Amino acid sequence: MKLISYTEGGRARYGIVQEDGVIDASARLGSKFATLSRAIGGAMDELRGLEGEAPDHAADAIEYDLPITDPSKILCAGRNYRAYHEVIDAGGPLQFPSIFGRLTSSFVAHGANMIKSEEGQQLDYEGELVVVMGKRGRYIAEDDAIDYVAGYTIMNEGTVREWGKRGTQNMPSKNFHASGAIGPWIVTADEIDDPMKLHITTRRNGDVVQDGGTDMMIFDIKYLISHASKFTYLEPGDMIATGSPGGSIIAGDNPKWLSAGDEMEFEISRIGTLKVGVEDET
Repeated sequence: MKLISYTEGGRARYGIVQEDGVIDASARLGSKFATLSRAIGGAMDELRGLEGEAPDHAADAIEYDLPITDPSKILCAGRNYRAYHEVIDAGGPLQFPSIFGRLTSSFVAHGANMIKSEEGQQLDYEGELVVVMGKRGRYIAEDDAIDYVAGYTIMNEGTVREWGKRGTQNMPSKNFHASGAIGPWIVTADEIDDPMKLHITTRRNGDVVQDGGTDMMIFDIKYLISHASKFTYLEPGDMIATGSPGGSIIAGDNPKWLSAGDEMEFEISRIGTLKVGVEDET
């Protein structure tokens, strides 16, 4: 099942993606489940019961929103792929995950344009698998971690690289307004047999620039969930980005940073393709 947040007729909605359109689940579940994160946390059975209904909207009649519009937190695991370390980090893999947070405002939805800021010219891409939590949990054991997952989506965890040297924290470089993207939808966990056997392909203007498997993670999904739950409660709709394989611009000898007019595609097998453009800040 593919779950989506979207806007239609000027109204924020969420629903289920079908081949011939979108079922408006928000209209059926009512105000008790006003957003998709609430529905994921308390009405998954009801959502599944709607799968066979006729679509309410044509696919080309909607505007995509972020899959989860109101997450309580977005956590990201940095430097979590071996290919990344081989190029970037001569010191070798980390002993523990490098975890940082991102603001919802730092992302755009599928079909929109990321913004290249006047204050940051070195805009880079990073295609990543994202875990969407389905249940509240703390001190989650690794063996139980997947039971807490509602589904998976795609992120461009875009980074303004020169700001990584302006201080000791990731926060500014990772949170420029509209510098990343998430979408287009959430594929529910029952559709993905093993999230550690998916393939990530990133294309810039049609050319493949990232090409790697999730089996190259240093810290796997179970570990990341368990680790994060040791310092915070994980809530329905929370997202954990799991890192990016090699091929980001920073890894090149002659980096050509993203610029206005670039068209990006972030594809993950069995999930779909997140498509966004790039425009200059105005």
